[in-house]
Amino acid sequence: MKKIGIVFSVLLTVVLMFTSCEKKEISFIDQELYEQLMESGSSKDIVLDSNTAIKAASDLAWKEFKDAERRDEQLVYEMTNKQITFGSKTMRFDVKSVGMPGPNGYPLYIALHGGGQTTPEFNDSQWNHMKIYYYDSVNSGIYVAPRGVSDTWDTHFNAESYPMYERLIEIMSVYYGIDTNRVYLVGYSAGGDGVWQITPKMADRFAAANMSAGHPNGSDLTNLYNTPFQIQCGQNDNAVAGRNTECGRYCEVLDQLQYTYGGGYEHNVNIHFGKQHGIEDNDPLRSEQVILTNPIEWSKGGEAITTTADTNAVSFLERYRRNPIPEKIVWSIGNRPSECDTETFYWLRATKDISAGTIVATYDKSKNTINIERMIVLQDEGEIFVMLNADMVDFTKPVTVIVNGIETEYNVTPSLEYINKTIEERCDPNMIFAAEIKIR
Repeated sequence: MKKIGIVFSVLLTVVLMFTSCEKKEISFIDQELYEQLMESGSSKDIVLDSNTAIKAASDLAWKEFKDAERRDEQLVYEMTNKQITFGSKTMRFDVKSVGMPGPNGYPLYIALHGGGQTTPEFNDSQWNHMKIYYYDSVNSGIYVAPRGVSDTWDTHFNAESYPMYERLIEIMSVYYGIDTNRVYLVGYSAGGDGVWQITPKMADRFAAANMSAGHPNGSDLTNLYNTPFQIQCGQNDNAVAGRNTECGRYCEVLDQLQYTYGGGYEHNVNIHFGKQHGIEDNDPLRSEQVILTNPIEWSKGGEAITTTADTNAVSFLERYRRNPIPEKIVWSIGNRPSECDTETFYWLRATKDISAGTIVATYDKSKNTINIERMIVLQDEGEIFVMLNADMVDFTKPVTVIVNGIETEYNVTPSLEYINKTIEERCDPNMIFAAEIKIR
């Protein structure tokens, strides 16, 4: 019996050791207290003395903001007339819903049409086609098809377009109550050109993106660390500057980014065997298509090796949900919309006078630390901030920021003013912050 007791003690010790090594989700929120605070009636009535209080105040402030915005004359006009204006350009859009919303609201699909450098009549016909092109593949969602704002090759991504995409998502968030963690971008031909450019500039807005039959035109994909990206093109679609081989080459570009930054950059490349500009990326039955298994080798002149796969763009997109507060960010600061007022990328902020640079940043919730692993900014002017919320750090304890290996402790004071500031900036209930720390 004594021996059995010893063996049992050893086994128990081993079990406890393994149990203690398990990664456990850390929560700073007292759910019972949170529910009580949500009955307060107003965010102004909550004292921000705990993470639970900060979370409740943020959620109440969002509800107050949304209620006010739904009465805003400008928003009502834009939603009723289905058009947004910025400067001299106007973006018209078609919107329809299908299915039932999920627990956090409908996902949003933004679908960009083909055409581009052609007549307004042809672009209108392409827009009308895109109003239904991917729609039958969506089982549940809000489906929005914007009309390109100009009849030029960059119809979807000239500078004035970006504030209107921001506004479009905001309208859908306020008016339709979409799930802002399930916003998807998809486009074909000139719409694919748009996806190449828009996604990295607004990567923190999207859960995933699908590019079909477009040319990358030298797009910088560094900002896609947290944004899954699918590339589709016909094997023989070489009418525009070898876009077929460029699509294969960008598989290697994303592989290299994944290697350089130690993960992220989830991607998929479908080169459709024997196809030209017309590919099957919208079959609602999800029939499998013949694609290449070796897009990189083929793009360099290698033999085409094939397999079959479901190439429906929506099949790829709907698998993903955005993490609005990712533990790691890679930000190429210069690759952001020039005409947008927004200075933020996930939980980082860089003032607009910083026009180039790269930041790699992580946070460790269990240690209450922010680590700026890499920060290369060439300009002397400009400020950079870390924004904090109740899902990232424990506000009741000092927050340690590590820059170039040097640790600095900060006692951070949350404020309702800052909560409201970030709500107005992003109009996103999943990206509300309570305080910031200046790191440069």
